[in-house]
Amino acid sequence: MKLRRSLALISMLALAAIAAPQGASAQTKVRFTLDWIPGATHSAFFVALQKGYYKAEGLDVSIDRGKGSAEVVRQLASDTYDMGFPDINVVMDFNSKNPGQAFPVLMSGYEEAPAAIIFLKSSGITEPKQLNGKKLGSAANDSTFKLLPVFASQTGVDLASMQIQNIEPSLREVLLAQGKVDAIPGQVFNSLLELQAKGVKASDIGYFMYKDYGLELYGNSVAASPRFLKEHPDAVKGFLRATIKGLKDVAQDPELGVKAALAFEPLLNADIERERLRVAMSCCIVTDNVRKNGFGDVDPERLRKVIGIIAKAYNLPRQPSVAEVFDASFLPPLQDRIIK
Repeated sequence: MKLRRSLALISMLALAAIAAPQGASAQTKVRFTLDWIPGATHSAFFVALQKGYYKAEGLDVSIDRGKGSAEVVRQLASDTYDMGFPDINVVMDFNSKNPGQAFPVLMSGYEEAPAAIIFLKSSGITEPKQLNGKKLGSAANDSTFKLLPVFASQTGVDLASMQIQNIEPSLREVLLAQGKVDAIPGQVFNSLLELQAKGVKASDIGYFMYKDYGLELYGNSVAASPRFLKEHPDAVKGFLRATIKGLKDVAQDPELGVKAALAFEPLLNADIERERLRVAMSCCIVTDNVRKNGFGDVDPERLRKVIGIIAKAYNLPRQPSVAEVFDASFLPPLQDRIIK
């Protein structure tokens, strides 16, 4: 009897020893890239990582800083990363030019694009038409700059009268603060904070957001590489489910998002990130549409119009369909995406 009990115990221990490593290896690895350097606007991902939401979905997620949306799209298309956070408008551009490698985005992050023209109020500018004859500094491939002709047509700005100075992206806010250019295009929550960091008072910073002049563009969104999406559809669903859970946490407690960003990147300035997140939540993440329809999804008709605008502004070789650009089938159900 004693021998049988001993053999049974040995068998159980052996089974446990076999089962343990199998459980650990069941975690699906997800290589995720941000669009840019880490900040509080990315806090939903950090909260999901630090509170174990990804792990609870069976995911082993690593998050890397990005080098711009164009690079994220290239990295997803080439399978360098499994998932990422590119600008949806850059994805449209890529899909139009590379139909054989096209992939959709799966979850809207910035429900309103943060695209804006930023200026100093001390310049006397109070309305878009006053940009006529002014000097605008921008990188040639800046996504906000590429949409300037559409903004101009919406607001009566005469582009031919403007002086366009091509500059490095890192110099935009520097040259505006020094008065060497009159205006710059950029993401509003980044440019505002960059200008303040360079000594410009918040009360002297003005901006025209594209969304306020009829350009209801979507912004950065979550996408997956075609290979990863095909081989791991359940992992993709789990990633989106966990990210939206983190997003809802941040919407209810923005300070949690600031702390998560600082835990991920200790070199960040808490006050700057607190203000960056406040502006981003207000303009682009927790919008009226999100409060009404939940996080993550898009309005197909609005997206169809946006694709038409981008195709015209970027002079694309063809206009991608809505289905090529956005796939909502991996999102959790509406009741799990609504802010309560």
